[in-house]
Amino acid sequence: MSPLRRSHDAIVDAAQAVVLEVGAAHMTLDAVAAKAGVSKGGLLYHFPTKEALLKAMLNRRVQRLEEVRKEKRAELPDGPAREIKAYILSMLARDRKSERISAGLLASAAYNPRLLEPLRKDYIKALTELAPSGVRFERAAVVVLAAHGLRLMEILSVSPFKYKKRKQVIEEMLRLAGEEIQ
Repeated sequence: MSPLRRSHDAIVDAAQAVVLEVGAAHMTLDAVAAKAGVSKGGLLYHFPTKEALLKAMLNRRVQRLEEVRKEKRAELPDGPAREIKAYILSMLARDRKSERISAGLLASAAYNPRLLEPLRKDYIKALTELAPSGVRFERAAVVVLAAHGLRLMEILSVSPFKYKKRKQVIEEMLRLAGEEIQ
């Protein structure tokens, strides 16, 4: 990995740490530079604005979701619903740190909806990739929306589901995703 890439990643790591400590709304470039051990000028070289840094953090979240999706896909047997099931399982894989970072980013997006563009693109990409999977588009869309809804409820800490009920809800999503086209 190049030194530039290492600096870039170290700054994003530091930004995530600051968000976990004080929240995205209170994250400052000065605090991130200090946490990353770089000058503010060095930070600005990589991320000229706070918005650019927040987008990089969101892009990292999207990239991590794709990595988990690939892992889940590899664990599933071949079949027409494999892609959508991998999507559901990756979307709902629990990671408390990730949820806290996502909550902070979501709070920032309330003030600047443009920050959500990487998520919007990922959602469109996912629906496009799921379309030829053998699952009727409408069914795929409903199941994906349900997975996103549950994830959002968990990010916001308002989900009413305990472990057992959550597991049952996810199993039902997977069942719906795997049903034959009628």
